[in-house]
Amino acid sequence: MFSSFISIFSLSTLDLFMFADLKYIILWWLCVSGIGLVTLPTITYIFRSFWDKGYIFSKIVALGLTTYIILVLGVFKLVPFTSYATLAILAILAIVQYFIYKKNNYWPTFQKIIKEKLPIFIAEELLFLLILTAWSFVRGFAPDIEGLEKFMDWGFVNSALRSHFLPPADMWFAGQPINYYYFGHVIFALLTKLSNIPSTITYNLSIALVCALTFVSAFSLSSNLVYLFLKESRPKIKPSVFSYLLAGLLSALLLTFGGNLHTVYKISTINAKNNNGKIVFTLKAYQQAAASYWYPDATRFIGFDPDVKDKTIHEFPVYSFVVADLHGHMNDIPVILFVVAFLLSVAISKPTKKLIVWEMVVPLALALSIAYMTNAWDFAVYGLVYAVTTFMVTRSIPKTVVNGLLVIFCWYFFTLPYSLNFTPMAGGLRLDDMHSPFYQLFVLYGGFWIIVIPFVLFFIKRLLAKGKLTTIDFFVFGIILTATILIILPEIGYVKDIYIYEHRRANTMFKLVYEAFILYSLVAGFVLIRFRDKIVYKLLFMLVFIIHLIYPYFAIKSYYGDLKTYKGLYGFNFIKDRYPDNFAAIEWIQKNIPGQPVMLEAVGDSYTDYNQVSMSTGLPTVEGWIVHEWLWRDGYDKPAARQADVLKIYTSNDINEVRALLQKYSVDYIFVGAKEYEKYPLINEKNFTDLGATIVFESGKTKIYKLPK
Repeated sequence: MFSSFISIFSLSTLDLFMFADLKYIILWWLCVSGIGLVTLPTITYIFRSFWDKGYIFSKIVALGLTTYIILVLGVFKLVPFTSYATLAILAILAIVQYFIYKKNNYWPTFQKIIKEKLPIFIAEELLFLLILTAWSFVRGFAPDIEGLEKFMDWGFVNSALRSHFLPPADMWFAGQPINYYYFGHVIFALLTKLSNIPSTITYNLSIALVCALTFVSAFSLSSNLVYLFLKESRPKIKPSVFSYLLAGLLSALLLTFGGNLHTVYKISTINAKNNNGKIVFTLKAYQQAAASYWYPDATRFIGFDPDVKDKTIHEFPVYSFVVADLHGHMNDIPVILFVVAFLLSVAISKPTKKLIVWEMVVPLALALSIAYMTNAWDFAVYGLVYAVTTFMVTRSIPKTVVNGLLVIFCWYFFTLPYSLNFTPMAGGLRLDDMHSPFYQLFVLYGGFWIIVIPFVLFFIKRLLAKGKLTTIDFFVFGIILTATILIILPEIGYVKDIYIYEHRRANTMFKLVYEAFILYSLVAGFVLIRFRDKIVYKLLFMLVFIIHLIYPYFAIKSYYGDLKTYKGLYGFNFIKDRYPDNFAAIEWIQKNIPGQPVMLEAVGDSYTDYNQVSMSTGLPTVEGWIVHEWLWRDGYDKPAARQADVLKIYTSNDINEVRALLQKYSVDYIFVGAKEYEKYPLINEKNFTDLGATIVFESGKTKIYKLPK
């Protein structure tokens, strides 16, 4: 272990990090923070009750709002997706805010806030930079953009980068826009354009960005839960800085880097198995057991018993950061943290009926719209969070329902430009005939239950006794209640999709319990401070906290090879190593082919090295990863038909059939490389030259044919 620690800070590692990657991290940070300053006046107004004025949320709001505006304008072909257009939108946002707040006499208050809170803003900025740098460094030990969903996620980013107008084209279904939740990917494409850093590097910086935003946003939100509670419960006493900073830090660590009880449970099980059914309480026995622990098991526990055909997925944020898929459920974490923080701010400020639409409904609906376009499940989940917390705080069903209906109406309006080119993929609701054993649920969520149940019992007891409870107590109880509901729902039913056999409720459980984990984590620090005088509770809390924080040791150690060999942030070397001729062709494409002409390549099975050209360049191909398009295109028929057509183009002896199919899909280029020869051994390249195609690139057996206009 000590040697691994030394190797991390070896001279070669530090040289590579300091001189090759740190400049990209700093530039990326400057872009994100610079954009965030644009919406800082609005953020300080929304979060005027927060001790830090919600500073970190300015980055999330600015990125989301700017991307939303350019998406809407792009859908109607009014503004192209360029750096200049983005900068113009940011400038307009800044000017509009200035005049609005100048007119309403808030500008002097904003200037005063800047002077008073500048040290706090700097401190949170440095914390943000610290986490951004640290996780970028970790990513440098395994930066390759391969495996799991990475081809898809990077393909979305690269397609957006090449798109003149949004929505981005589907790089795996030429002629159609992406029919998936791509909003987060467009945000990363926007930052890639502004920073002028290659997407081969910004992919990994994007993972680190979400990690950093998650940590600091959770810190801000959770610390403010305690700060506002102390202000409300003890109005004449200045809130304890130590209390709310500690709560924020503990919740941020649990949410961003915490696991569950599975690590200790599984290692103990392995220990017993190694010792004839008895747990041996020695360091050597536990080290031997720990050597066999496989970190993904904590996310694939329920339903993975022998002979069980109900396999599920129950991930949590640190697993997402470790495996580094730039996927919607992870991309949306900062957005939904803003939503919860916004709901907290509304609960505390209690807007008047006259202003409630502008102060609560419209901003919430827009935030939920962005969440929906990033990860559709989150609209329903955080719509539920709104309903439960609003009812708990107001104790008014009419107010909750009326405002909720207004939010839904505004959500429909805000998402309409996106929905014009999007068809939902859900296939209806189904009742569940399989249920998780309670002990498995406890292994996954029992740590949180140990933390929150004392508060729940305290809350109910005081509520029944009509004792004093603060607004924050009601809000936190609403969060806990919602998180618990999200764990129960997959035991009742699931949303039908293409995974109808062994994994029929996997997606439903995944998307719901992921958010339950986040919600439980957010309130953990608050509950600790609420019971700060209970020694037994504090000991239990710290035991759970330590057990949860064991998980990242195993996950990072395993995925990142003990942090022994630093490779840098460049994520495309795996293609260079395995397919050098294809790599050379992709490099040539990036330099010589502008826009988004269609380039034919072999159809690939999902989660393979196929379709590496379309995903890495953003050039659309006729058909890409087949199972993914099956999910996105409402059935197998359309992808299967395209798959058959691609086979004919590469292998048919009928030149007229080939010509017709090339015209049908508006193909401009034909790629012939290692994967094409592998998929189509009888490839007929003579057809291409007979049709007048010319070879514009050649390296080894890899060729790119350009078809005549």
